[in-house]
Amino acid sequence: MDLIEDYLRAVSRLLPAAKREDIVTELRDEILTRIEAREETLGRALTPDETEQVLRDVGHPIVVAARYRDEPQYAVGPALYPFWSYAVRLAILIQLAICVLVFAGRIIGGGDVAQAFGAAIGTGVTGIMTLIGFATVAAWLVERKTVKIDYLTNWRVRDLTFIDFTAWDWNDMSDWFKSGGYPATSPSTAYVKEAPPRDREWRLRRSAASEAIGVIVGSVFALLWWTGIIRFGFTAIDPASVPVLYFGGLADIDWVALKDMLFAPVIVYLAAAIALAGLTLAMPGAFRLHGVIAIATGVATIAIAAWIWYLSPLAPIVSISSAGEFADRVRDVIGLPIHLPAIFTFAAMINVIEGLFRILSGVTTVVTGQRHDKVQR
Repeated sequence: MDLIEDYLRAVSRLLPAAKREDIVTELRDEILTRIEAREETLGRALTPDETEQVLRDVGHPIVVAARYRDEPQYAVGPALYPFWSYAVRLAILIQLAICVLVFAGRIIGGGDVAQAFGAAIGTGVTGIMTLIGFATVAAWLVERKTVKIDYLTNWRVRDLTFIDFTAWDWNDMSDWFKSGGYPATSPSTAYVKEAPPRDREWRLRRSAASEAIGVIVGSVFALLWWTGIIRFGFTAIDPASVPVLYFGGLADIDWVALKDMLFAPVIVYLAAAIALAGLTLAMPGAFRLHGVIAIATGVATIAIAAWIWYLSPLAPIVSISSAGEFADRVRDVIGLPIHLPAIFTFAAMINVIEGLFRILSGVTTVVTGQRHDKVQR
C-alpha cells in the first residue's frame, strides 16, 4: 500500500486544490480495482514489482493529473497552429534578412569575411530561437484566452494581401521584377496583374490589420534588439576605414550616452506601439478607435522628429534653417560618398510628413466612422 499512497501523493500535488480530494478518492478506487482483478487472475497477492507495473499502466502522475485539468493540454492547439506556423515563417524570413544586413555591415566596416559570416550565423540562430519562443508564448496565451484576438475569426479578404510575400520563392521574385512589381506565380497577384488599375490599387492598398501586423512584427524586433535580447552583431565603424560613407558630425556623437538617454522612452514607445496595434487586431471593426490610434501615432511620430531636429544631440547635425541649406542637403544625397547627415535630415522630414498623413487619415476616420480609403471610394 505504500507504493499506492506514494503514487497518489505525487498525483495529488499536481491536481487543482478544489478537486484534489475527490479525484484522489476516485483514482484510489480505480487502482485497487485493477490490483484486485490482477490478483484474482494470478490467484495470489501481487509483489511490489507487479504492483508498480499496475501503477505504470495507470500512467505517470504528471500525465494522470493533466487529465483532470480544464485548460488545454498543449502550447499551440490545432486551431491556432497554422497562425503560429505562419508567424514563425515570417520571423525566420525577417531574421534571414537581418543576417544579410549584419554580414554586409561587418564587411563595410572592414571586418574579416569569416568573422562577419560567423556573426551573421550567430545572430540568425539566436534571433530565430528567441522569436520562436516569443511566438509560442503568445500562442499559449491565446489558447488560454488570456489574450483575445478578434482578427483570428473576424478577418477580411482585403487584409490578406501581406500573405503573398511570405510565400515567395526565387521564381516569384524573378516574376515580380519582370512584371514591374506584380508576381504572376501567386494566384492573388495574378488577378492583380490582369485586373484594371482601380482593382490593382485596391489589392495593394494597406489595411488596418496588415498595418497592425507589420507594426507588431517590426516593434517586437526593435524592442528585442534595443533591450539586448537579440544582438545583430554590429560593431563600431571607423569612419576613416569606410571612404564610401561621409559621417560628418555624426562621428563625434557619443552614441552610448545617446542610447542611455533614450533607453526608457524607446521601450515605452515600442511597447505602446505593440499594444495599440494589438488593440487594432482585437477590435477590427472599431474604425473610430483606429482613427484615434492613427492620430496618436502621428502626433508621436512628429514629436520624435521634432525632438531630433531641435533638442537632441543630433540637432546641430540634422537640422537646417534655410532653403539654401536644403538645396545643399539635396546635392549631398546625390552621388558619392554617401552623406549620412543628409540622410538623417531627410529621414526626420519624412517622419514629419508621415505623421501629418497619419493624423489626417485618423481625423477622417473619426469623423466618418469609416476607413479613409473607403471614404475615397
